[in-house]
Amino acid sequence: MSALQLPLDIGFHNTVDFDGYVAGNNAEAVSSLRSANDPFIYLWGEAAVGKSHLLQAACRAQQEQGDSSAYIPLQEISSFAPEMLDGMELLELVCIDDLDRLAGDTEWEIALFNLFNRLRENSGRLLVSASVSPAYLPIELPDLASRLTWGPCYHLTPPDDASRLQLLILGAAKRGLDLKPEIAQFLLQRIPRDTRSILQRLDQLDQASLAAQRRLTIPFVREILKL
Repeated sequence: MSALQLPLDIGFHNTVDFDGYVAGNNAEAVSSLRSANDPFIYLWGEAAVGKSHLLQAACRAQQEQGDSSAYIPLQEISSFAPEMLDGMELLELVCIDDLDRLAGDTEWEIALFNLFNRLRENSGRLLVSASVSPAYLPIELPDLASRLTWGPCYHLTPPDDASRLQLLILGAAKRGLDLKPEIAQFLLQRIPRDTRSILQRLDQLDQASLAAQRRLTIPFVREILKL
């Protein structure tokens, strides 16, 4: 996974990559993440706009180059001590998701501040995500609040209908599924339209299609997803 073993083997999904993300209005953010030139990037936006996807894609891209990286979803590991960040400055890339979870926790804020500085000294990179911009994140440590404004900040917005349709078709193709345009339209009219839900439904269809050895049809899709 990475040079450091995270608690409970938490890490990124190795099937997530930049090609599986339909950028839409977020093209500038995706381009910046792909280029890997900035030592620090801050992503923010509402739930299910692809923040976690992009952080995990960045980790995967880093490892495909032979470098070490770690994806840290704070929402899943908030019960762990901030000491888990110790030593992560040895990695080329650290991605911290759900930054909101540590805001206001003095020990976590200090740990992140120290990691930020150590990564910078070692020429490592730090990518973070939150639901709000740095100006509205309730960070109590002034020095950390300042650090969070040191790099590009991108507001990720939800995909439009054309992007959602593209996400469905590309996601299906990546899973080896033949998703006809009329079936994709059928799905978009009946399932939640956020990115996470779309990808979850594709995973369900992929597993069901493989198990039943059936191609995707509207009756089959309706049966599996209970539409």
